[in-house]
Amino acid sequence: MVGILSMGSNLSKCSPRISIPVKFARKWGNFPISCRDQYKQFHNSPSSSGVLDKVNPFKKNSSSVCPPVKCCDDVIRVGGVEIPMYGYGTWQLETDLVDSSIEYALDTGIRHIDTSITFGNVEAIGRALEKLFKCGKYCREELFLSGKLPNFNMKPEDVYKVVSSYLEGLKVKYLDLFMIQFPVGVIVDKCCGEYVADPYSDILAIWKEMEKQVEEKRVKALGVSNFNIRQIHCLMECSKIPPANLQTELHVYNQDCELVKAACRCGISVTAYAPLGSPSLVQHLYNINGSDNNVGDPLMNNAVERIGRKYGKTSANVLLRFLLQKGIIVIPKSSKPDRICSNFNVFDFELDACDIEELGSLDKGKYGRMFTDNVWQGTSKHPEYPFPKT
Repeated sequence: MVGILSMGSNLSKCSPRISIPVKFARKWGNFPISCRDQYKQFHNSPSSSGVLDKVNPFKKNSSSVCPPVKCCDDVIRVGGVEIPMYGYGTWQLETDLVDSSIEYALDTGIRHIDTSITFGNVEAIGRALEKLFKCGKYCREELFLSGKLPNFNMKPEDVYKVVSSYLEGLKVKYLDLFMIQFPVGVIVDKCCGEYVADPYSDILAIWKEMEKQVEEKRVKALGVSNFNIRQIHCLMECSKIPPANLQTELHVYNQDCELVKAACRCGISVTAYAPLGSPSLVQHLYNINGSDNNVGDPLMNNAVERIGRKYGKTSANVLLRFLLQKGIIVIPKSSKPDRICSNFNVFDFELDACDIEELGSLDKGKYGRMFTDNVWQGTSKHPEYPFPKT
């Protein structure tokens, strides 16, 4: 079998799992919120099987080391889990900075930590969390921890051992969310020593093994990352436990509105990785192949900077708020305490309708994507490569 099963049915057949209108951020006024509008359209009657609602998962107040801000007390409740709207990304978080960064992120008010064994820092994050749990400052139940199945482990028999690696590395008994990181598996070419697409990756067989992890209570919910609309729909049609979350690259240059709407129609929450663009990607690409992302830096965009001055906010605040007002979860990353705190300062203002429209006009479509085969090497010629070619 090559890649995921191909099915021709359209998205309208997705079974709604989220059954009441969304109440995402504290103050969104009457501005257009695509995810919220989609949920209102498709989910009108209460159900315990999957609910998007606003709840407060935090038992502690934000640390006094930060200027006073409105705490991120909103979560998306879907598929039996509550996903905090504001998370902390850990890609390229250096191991010697993990202790201080994780503690500072939690002290600031963040309760959602996104991890991957491909980042090389899961064990360091686990040690940091263990210290904080042992001293009683935080407890496991307060946090939302996510992990991913790497595309070099895209085999059904690898699922159990990868989940075990997370549980052992993070020193916890369960993951809140476990995702397929990329829809195309890779293997090492024995001739050249480089990654090439695995023609035998079977997404559905892998998903069935992931469902067993939920049944065994090692994982609470399942998700996908970097999937396109067709791939999501195929999975929805064939899964016993449907995905609760889609994690994908989203920022003002790559807004992927149709993908976001499609996920929402299917009752799938959406998380934006690289919500600020990815300042560190340029150096990463230079290190591996001497290239650039050729997209530009949203943080340096003139319109973004001007809107920031209007509200007395940073460009990062504007970019994050833009996504939050669309009902999209964000997981920015920084290892600098002042920037962790500054980035989190997004709950005491809202962008007006004109700002939303102007930021929406910055979308570059398929040319705004930064993470392509420059990162997912060896996958672009596979029929299940999820992104449009540029």
